[in-house]
Amino acid sequence: MKKTELKDKVALVTGSSRGIGKTIARELARQGCKVIVHGSRDSKALHSSFEEVRVLSPESIMVTAELSRPMEIDEMFSKIRTTFAGLDILTNNAATQNPSGVLELKQEDWDRVLSVNLKAPFLCAQHAGRMMRDNKTGGKIINISSVHAYDARRYYAHYSAAKGALETLTKSLALELAQYNIQVNSIVAGAIATELTPLDRQASFLTSIPAGRIGTTEEIAQLVAFLCSNRCDYITGASITVDGGLTLGFCATRPDL
Repeated sequence: MKKTELKDKVALVTGSSRGIGKTIARELARQGCKVIVHGSRDSKALHSSFEEVRVLSPESIMVTAELSRPMEIDEMFSKIRTTFAGLDILTNNAATQNPSGVLELKQEDWDRVLSVNLKAPFLCAQHAGRMMRDNKTGGKIINISSVHAYDARRYYAHYSAAKGALETLTKSLALELAQYNIQVNSIVAGAIATELTPLDRQASFLTSIPAGRIGTTEEIAQLVAFLCSNRCDYITGASITVDGGLTLGFCATRPDL
């Protein structure tokens, strides 16, 4: 992709202090975007990610917001409006997990996972969509989903429910925002190696992945950048699975997935 294609686009990547989000933020900065690096709290990891991005894109900024608190989402977008006056790209990447069996799952844990993984992406998309509509610039919204939106995983009923709903939300947003030249798509991620995924857990996935390896954060980030380009202006409401073939019937053979 030519760097000039995304040059000077303003992009918010939620949960970009580490993992997939950090790599997405770095890739968009490399492509010429002004990136808004987000973390739920001020942390060493957030500052480190921001410094990496700022080397590539000096006009990038850093924001903090606890996404389970709608008021903090409002404040984050207020800062974005003040700083940039517009937004071209939103990547809803931030997510949380808190494994628990369905019979032991606490209401507060259910509420937090649904709040961060589903309600927050909706609120962020609503803010972003309004900005894109009012500025008449169009835009791109990418939701980072999971194969567990479709294949149940033990102890993750709340996580799977949120990601499943996020898939439907993606299509609803795409349907309503198309009139404003806003494309909304999701990336359905499989097993991806991050600093949060221990090597022994990565190895446990291999027998279930036809590709015979774990995916990389770079593979997700490059797809995000591609979906944000004008070459994808006719793609909306799509769910693109990036899992090395994991969901081709293999999950059913693994009781721990």
